[in-house]
Amino acid sequence: MLINTVILFLRDALPIFVISIILISMLQQEGIKLRWYYLAVLTSVMLSLILLNTMDEIAHTLDDTGREWLYACLYIVCYFLSLLLLSQIAIVKRPLSVRKLTLVRLCAVALTVIVMTLNGANFLIYITGFWHQNNASNALVAGVTLGVGICASIAVLLYFLMAFIERYCRLIREALLIVFSVGLLMKATKLLIQIDVLPGNRLLWDSNYLIMENSELGQLFTVFFGYDATPTLLQLLLYISAIVIAFTLIFVCSTLSKSTRTIVSHKEMV
Repeated sequence: MLINTVILFLRDALPIFVISIILISMLQQEGIKLRWYYLAVLTSVMLSLILLNTMDEIAHTLDDTGREWLYACLYIVCYFLSLLLLSQIAIVKRPLSVRKLTLVRLCAVALTVIVMTLNGANFLIYITGFWHQNNASNALVAGVTLGVGICASIAVLLYFLMAFIERYCRLIREALLIVFSVGLLMKATKLLIQIDVLPGNRLLWDSNYLIMENSELGQLFTVFFGYDATPTLLQLLLYISAIVIAFTLIFVCSTLSKSTRTIVSHKEMV
């Protein structure tokens, strides 16, 4: 029970900590205060409770594939929200306009709400399922305490690591957001493979003998990089394409912004 709870935290709670730290750090860099995050947390708690109480009904829709479709679609939405957010953050001209700042806040709120709601609902399902079992509450409390400590420690280390690496790599926050959102995209493909929407019979390799996907380290890699021990060719191509698209978007937006800034400066001089 204790180990299962810790692994559950790494699988469902750690993504909440990671996306929160990345987005808070990115938006603080733009001078945006934390009011957007408080709104996201409050909204997420309410939606998680609603999702918890309606999960059975959702799961039985669309020929018992409703849950998979809901999660997969929202994970895909998270990826495109990340692209939209990155396209605005990549603007070189500072400060950002009010309209762009508002768009950045909305993207951050939506992204945080989706991740918190889906992962929070999963966590609540586990807690409510095991809390009343005999001899399970003590182990569950210990596991929750240990899991919170681990996730909080990783979040704090991530925050200071980003601040340190920022001196040498300006795009560290953007890169972490990209690999995180691509990891969510991989979760979507796995769910679609489970319901036979995508083909999943041609596995490229099985790396469980190196890092088991359901182990503590495997869950950590899954959160940060979208690790999959048994990927298909389609998943690998999609993973690479999604990363390339995101970095290309940052480069194009940054280049266009620099060009526009140069032209404006030239006109002002003339």
